[in-house]
Amino acid sequence: MRYTATAHVEIDDILDHITNDNPAAATAVGAAIKGAVARLRHFPLIGAETDEPGIYMKIARPYRYLIFYRIDGETVVVRNVRHASRRRPH
Repeated sequence: MRYTATAHVEIDDILDHITNDNPAAATAVGAAIKGAVARLRHFPLIGAETDEPGIYMKIARPYRYLIFYRIDGETVVVRNVRHASRRRPH
């Protein structure tokens, strides 16, 4: 499992923004994202393929955070984490 620098920044920004209003909610969202990514380690093809070849998307439920990733050999590379209301990465 690997995260791009962009994914790290996006996750930090998401959690910082939520923490300002509701620290407990930030903890719950962080756990949902972490749990969804952990499932990808065991089931990398569980996500839906996007329009971009080789890029998959998994939703961090019950929240609407989308995890965009690729599979590089036996490694899952998390590229982006965005709320569903935001523009999707290219």
